[in-house]
Amino acid sequence: MGDSQPTVLLVYGSRFGQSKKIALAVGEVLQERGVAVDVQELSRQLQPDPPRHVGFALVTSVRYGHFDPQAARFIDRYRSWLESVPTLLMTVSLTARNPEKRDPTIHLYTRKFLAKTGWTPSHTEVVAGALEYPRYNFFDRKAIQLIMHMTQGPTDPTVSIEYTDWDQVRQAAADYAIAWQ
Repeated sequence: MGDSQPTVLLVYGSRFGQSKKIALAVGEVLQERGVAVDVQELSRQLQPDPPRHVGFALVTSVRYGHFDPQAARFIDRYRSWLESVPTLLMTVSLTARNPEKRDPTIHLYTRKFLAKTGWTPSHTEVVAGALEYPRYNFFDRKAIQLIMHMTQGPTDPTVSIEYTDWDQVRQAAADYAIAWQ
């Protein structure tokens, strides 16, 4: 896409790759609907180009109950721009493997993040991530096994399960794309 075309800045924060996969799926839906995307990884150097970026979508995972600190820094730094464009927050969380935990108004980690940052996205969605024990280091595997044990999830260290509801991801992206239709 040309640099002068109005574009959504689509940012992902991903430790093991699932949030990136979800962000790319969001980008595909936006592009199918005629919305250009600029996909970037969450980082300290990330900054919007206001004349070009006419929207912002953040797809980021929750790790041990916390969002990537870079997400809060970005929101704080670019608050006035964020308040002037349509925005989407898509939280990726293993707790959302249970459908009742997908409601952003009750998803504890999303609520805490939004309260901490003071950000009110135009659209908010909570989607399930993936459980990939073989990819985790020893500490992560043990910590996630403990969390899974406490929440009646799988604890077998050989298990890999993708919980992401791709229809939910596509529908949320389509709902967000309405801002440009």
